[in-house]
Amino acid sequence: MMSYMQGQNMWEVVDGNEVTQPEAKDANGTLRKWKIKAGKAMLTLKTTIEEDVLEHIRDAKTPKEAWDTLAVLFSKKTTQGFNF
Repeated sequence: MMSYMQGQNMWEVVDGNEVTQPEAKDANGTLRKWKIKAGKAMLTLKTTIEEDVLEHIRDAKTPKEAWDTLAVLFSKKTTQGFNF
C-alpha cells in the first residue's frame, strides 16, 4: 500500500510532510490540491481493505489518522499470532 501511494504521489498526506490540512487557501491553490490528494488517499485506503477493518477508519478525518489507526490495528493482530 505504501509503495502504491508513493507511486501515485499520495504518500505525503498519509505519512509525509503534508499530513495536516493547510490552514488557508493561497494563490497556488494549496488547500484545494491537499484536499484532492487527501481524498484520493482516503479512497484508496477505504476501497482496499475488508469491511470489518473499514469500521475502524470510517470516521477518520485525515489519511494520516486512518493510516495510524490501521498501523495500530495490524500491529495488535500480528502480536496476537496473525500474520498479514
